[in-house]
Amino acid sequence: MTPILAAAGEILLLSAGAFVLLLHAAGLPANWILLGLALVHALATGGHPVGWGTLLVLAAIAAAAEGFEFGVGMWVTARRGASRWGMVGACGGGIAGVALGAVVPVPLVGVVVGGFLGSFLGAVLCEYVSQQRWDAALRSGRAAFLGRVVGATVKTVCGFGMWAILVWRILAAHWH
Repeated sequence: MTPILAAAGEILLLSAGAFVLLLHAAGLPANWILLGLALVHALATGGHPVGWGTLLVLAAIAAAAEGFEFGVGMWVTARRGASRWGMVGACGGGIAGVALGAVVPVPLVGVVVGGFLGSFLGAVLCEYVSQQRWDAALRSGRAAFLGRVVGATVKTVCGFGMWAILVWRILAAHWH
């Protein structure tokens, strides 16, 4: 591969990777897409400068980010006063909100708002059905919203870490 073609591929990978990180806002699997881009780059370049070891690290971060997003989101939701019913409602409502938000004609907005609003409304609905108290239901909804925000933030930070590793690997190859 010529040096110009290799440099163009690296610039394309890093630019596309930076753009893909914006997909976190839509609740899309941006970390997995970034890993896929890195895999395509590794296959096209014979594993230089992004090799199998780097791909395994990126895959581990992506998997951990998924777990953290769910775990941290549920932990914050529970710590802020939601019962198990509220947590179930937050999870189901978030999924339904993303699905329903996908039909909104404004790119990303419907999915983002749908996910957060769905978590809130799902927690409120399930908590109210469980306890028959609006104060508990609204507290659960606020907790679910906050949990979703914290979980999404953790996942996004992990995505930026993955992208930084790619930048570092590519730049380090040119410094040696």
